[in-house]
Amino acid sequence: MKRVLGGLLVAAAIAGYGCGGVPEHQGLSPDQLLEQLRALPGVTADMAPTERANYHYYVLHFTQPVDHNDPSQGTFQQEVSLLHRSEIAPVPMIVQTSGYFDFNLDRPVELTAMLAANQVSIEHRYYGQSRPVPTDWTKLTIAQMAADEHEIITALRGIYHGAFLTTGGSKGGMTAVYHRRFYPDDVEGTVAYVAPLTFGTEDTRYSDFIETLGPASCRQAVREVAVEMLAHRRDAMLARAQLQPSHTYTRVAIGPALEAAIVSLEWSFWQYAGASACGSVPLVTASDDELFAFLDEVSPVSNCDDRELARFESYIYQSYAELGFPDGGTDYLNSYKLYTEADYEGELPTEEPTLNRHAMRDIDDYVEHHGEHLLFIYGEWDPWTAGKFVLGNAVDSEVLIQPQGTHSARIATLEASDRDLAFAMLKAWTGVLPVMPLVRRSGSEAAGQDSDEMLRRMPPLLVHGEPK
Repeated sequence: MKRVLGGLLVAAAIAGYGCGGVPEHQGLSPDQLLEQLRALPGVTADMAPTERANYHYYVLHFTQPVDHNDPSQGTFQQEVSLLHRSEIAPVPMIVQTSGYFDFNLDRPVELTAMLAANQVSIEHRYYGQSRPVPTDWTKLTIAQMAADEHEIITALRGIYHGAFLTTGGSKGGMTAVYHRRFYPDDVEGTVAYVAPLTFGTEDTRYSDFIETLGPASCRQAVREVAVEMLAHRRDAMLARAQLQPSHTYTRVAIGPALEAAIVSLEWSFWQYAGASACGSVPLVTASDDELFAFLDEVSPVSNCDDRELARFESYIYQSYAELGFPDGGTDYLNSYKLYTEADYEGELPTEEPTLNRHAMRDIDDYVEHHGEHLLFIYGEWDPWTAGKFVLGNAVDSEVLIQPQGTHSARIATLEASDRDLAFAMLKAWTGVLPVMPLVRRSGSEAAGQDSDEMLRRMPPLLVHGEPK
């Protein structure tokens, strides 16, 4: 069984923005909105507390078919978080998904803050609380999720009258583009952050791209540390991983989990930390404790424990079924590997599916030949940028890249000229002039901190070849 490279999760959802200076809009009262939400077919809704100024927060559950092509196959409840500001135009609606479970809840993402918009956060089918029971894994497809999103947008269009934009980071950005492929007219535009398009399994574009990331001396230092840990310090690293409390390793044993974490080190370093962290890379002569601390910070072994594998097993299934996965570019570690594919079979929640090789080519064809109103944001030194979308003949669309950026690239961190271009596109799509929001940096609400922490809890799941 081939292995899949994980680490896909949203980049830097912007939390804690204030909306000072934005005029209030009269409209439905909180109780009136709740009444309208509850009147939507197949929807339950409840108000929930929030500290977001000028917003009311609702938790919705949409009754969705397990199979939109055959409603007789049963239904499940899909969870959706709603931050309501005003249903009156021109206040936009930002439709976002992480591509996983809904960990945004009532946190505004970047577009919501910049446009003083409403926001719905859609939990992806088969993640979190939005999983059918019993679970038919063959219904976890990009087309079925696109249909879920279509039903939600269609329902909310009956209440909200401003422009709708879809967005998401990483797998969430991918999900937004997939939705547009199947329902191109649902929304006025899409902003996809750090969203890769991967063709097949072990896509070699990624390994070639890794050779270009960051300063060469820093790249070499990270590789030397990985070699040191696998070749000479494996037992010491394992002993320290075994001392970490509250982790169990029955789906994948701790030995293979450690190896996966070390093999993922270089990818994780460039995805999450980047060149600004080159000074934190320890020397190969560092102590065992220093080396393990670096590994635990950048690519934790515990990301492959039973809890984390259970949380992200749906992503692993999707990667084998439709999404594909990269060649991780770690041939320099092959001679030090001890484990084979059989040691990682516990990652999948069911039998390994046959990859649908047409799925991503179809998405590529849509973007290049039929896409419109698409904005892609990438980090220059993020490994996933190797799989960036190609626009081809896409209309009113742009790819913007943050210089030396990581998987946390966003509009606010683009160069000024690119940021101005993104703002102009958003203004044209929504009728609202974006503003750079103020960031409330108190406690855990520093910009992106919550999401960055979630990123580091994603299982590494790096491709493993047979040991030489």
